[in-house]
Amino acid sequence: MIKCLFKGIMSSIAVGMLTNYRHLSIRLLKIEAAKAYLHGVRMARLSAIGLIRAGLMIGLVGLGALLFHVGLFVLLPWTIKAKALFGLCLGLAYVVCGGVMLRAATNEKTWMEKSGAAKMLDEVTGANNQTKE
Repeated sequence: MIKCLFKGIMSSIAVGMLTNYRHLSIRLLKIEAAKAYLHGVRMARLSAIGLIRAGLMIGLVGLGALLFHVGLFVLLPWTIKAKALFGLCLGLAYVVCGGVMLRAATNEKTWMEKSGAAKMLDEVTGANNQTKE
């Protein structure tokens, strides 16, 4: 009788431990999947940053050539100093606009939200479950 009771208690403990192990294994698997997804998002972001930088450099080279030729052939009756200041103002405006657009396109927080990685990270770490309880 005591032997059967002891076997029942031990099997109950073993089943409880296996259930707990199963939940921990699933959670670990979710964490590993989230890490892989975040790594993929980061790689996509870095690739996009590289493409944006390359495009920006090509655009700046093209813009520089355009401004050089426009500066040479401007037929406005301005003085040379006025034409140079106008070219500097245009160049500064293009650099500022390009910098603002580049900063907006490479913002990590925006990439995390748009890709859904922030939500997945909250789900995996259990941040939402702890706040609801």
